[in-house]
Amino acid sequence: MKTSSPGLIRQIAYDIASVGRVPLILMLLMLISAFAVVYVTQLTRVTIANQDNLLVEQERLEVEWRNLILEEHALSEHSRVESHARQDLDMVRPAQTVK
Repeated sequence: MKTSSPGLIRQIAYDIASVGRVPLILMLLMLISAFAVVYVTQLTRVTIANQDNLLVEQERLEVEWRNLILEEHALSEHSRVESHARQDLDMVRPAQTVK
């Protein structure tokens, strides 16, 4: 039984080397292609998740920007009204004394 095994293994190796070379190469290429598909699919999922996170962050920053613009306008409006009241209307705050 042991003497027939090396002959069988040798025959299989010879068949693969001579006749089965093209199917073996095709099988290896198919296996590499399958792993490449899995890898690219994973990269796509990670990229889509990152894009979703960035879109949420962008929306949050846009809301913050709008709030800051509103705050800036509100503060500048108060300052403009106060300046107009002091200069054009000669108004003063009640705590201040008039000379």
